[in-house]
Amino acid sequence: MLEKYSFGTYRTTYQNPIHKDALNFALENGITHIDTSSNYMHGEAEILIGQVLESKKREDYVIVTKGGYIQGELLKKAQNGLEIDDLVKYDEECYHSISQSFIDEQIHNSLKRLNTDYIDVYLLHNPEYYLMKEVKIGMSEEQILHHHKEMQLRIKKAFMLLEERVKDGKIKAYGISSNSFAKKRTDFHFLEYKHLISYAKEIAGDNHHFKVIQLPMNMFEHDGINAAKWAYENGLEVHVNRPLNAIKDDQMVRLASYAECVNGEDLLAQIREIPNDAFQELITQLLSIESEYRWAGDVDDLIEYQVIPYAVQQVQLDPIYFQLFDNFLNCYKNNVKHKISKKVSEELGIKEPMDFVALKFLEEQEFITRILVGMRDRKYVQKLLAMQK
Repeated sequence: MLEKYSFGTYRTTYQNPIHKDALNFALENGITHIDTSSNYMHGEAEILIGQVLESKKREDYVIVTKGGYIQGELLKKAQNGLEIDDLVKYDEECYHSISQSFIDEQIHNSLKRLNTDYIDVYLLHNPEYYLMKEVKIGMSEEQILHHHKEMQLRIKKAFMLLEERVKDGKIKAYGISSNSFAKKRTDFHFLEYKHLISYAKEIAGDNHHFKVIQLPMNMFEHDGINAAKWAYENGLEVHVNRPLNAIKDDQMVRLASYAECVNGEDLLAQIREIPNDAFQELITQLLSIESEYRWAGDVDDLIEYQVIPYAVQQVQLDPIYFQLFDNFLNCYKNNVKHKISKKVSEELGIKEPMDFVALKFLEEQEFITRILVGMRDRKYVQKLLAMQK
């Protein structure tokens, strides 16, 4: 069933050799499908893919990327007056657009970062931001209907552009990645999908290139099944994201098991010998919150976005200790995740490794074409490969 999996590149960057090694290892061991987006690490995930595929046969691999988010330097320009068609200002940190001009520019930029002549599948990335911005509680039914019609019109216009880019050879197929496909139909921000094929046919006839939908689904989130089954029955590919990050009882749950780090005490003893008071205070703070994390993703975010930048920029840790510090952090994260996963598996009554159970559940769904799994480290790739034996 390895052919059902895709290498997910969320939070990967070409600047991290561990991420590059993981992607190389995956491609050398049977993974042929890669999922990314222009907004993953501000385009650095796409650059990573381009660098890794440079030494391989491009035609042997399928690249799926996405566009719609306005971020980084472009976000600053938009905030300072740069005109972008059909701009959605969702909040101060998130602008969005699926206008023809914006998506056209994004395809061009993705091709450059991916270092390729074509993209296999290009997806509109969460176009429902328009609905999330405009549709509010208290609106009349007429107002809500107006915004939903506008949403569908925006998608149809984007499809027109995407069919043109197929003709140009810049993309081979297109589709939509939407969290709102997985909402209940009664939700204000549910994204209607049943008109999508008719739009593509109206634009390009029966030989249209609308081929893929992507949505979140896992053991505990099933509201997207209707959309997935509809897509499958109509000949579309169904790509599932968040297979191991589930929302259960309004809380995020990581459906993965982790082994305890066996050399944690030795690493801590070595770390405690580093002659840097500010660094030692950082370690003390890390240890003091070891039991406070709610789910596995919290510790990853804290380490990646706060601890490492602080250690490098503020603490000014001597580079000779970087490897030791990295080893310690990996052990620290593993131990935190081990405790959390053990608690979760006991609460759920799961005795096998949770990721094995969660992925097998999705594998068994006939209507799921691809399962996107984040594999930022070689060990995650090895774990997936081991599950196939």
